[in-house]
Amino acid sequence: MLMVTAKIIAKPGERNNIILKAKDLIESTRLESGCISYNLYASTENDDVLMILEQWKNQDVLDSHMQTKHFIAFGKAVEDILAGELDINVYSADKIN
Repeated sequence: MLMVTAKIIAKPGERNNIILKAKDLIESTRLESGCISYNLYASTENDDVLMILEQWKNQDVLDSHMQTKHFIAFGKAVEDILAGELDINVYSADKIN
């Protein structure tokens, strides 16, 4: 299993626009085969920071997700209201002993 963090920093005043634009992305992604979990969270320290936490069955389904219409549409819809690039990190969910 893979875990993904996608940190989103909104331009000042654009946080709620990003949340609204993420609704279709979240709903559609949760229906994808191989998606275990896909949720949006807000920072408690900075109103402009959001985080998508994702869990995927494997790399193949994650790669497929990044080619979906809803993923691409979200990227285009928010590109002008982001303060910078998304900070995306992928982790193996295997425990390290």
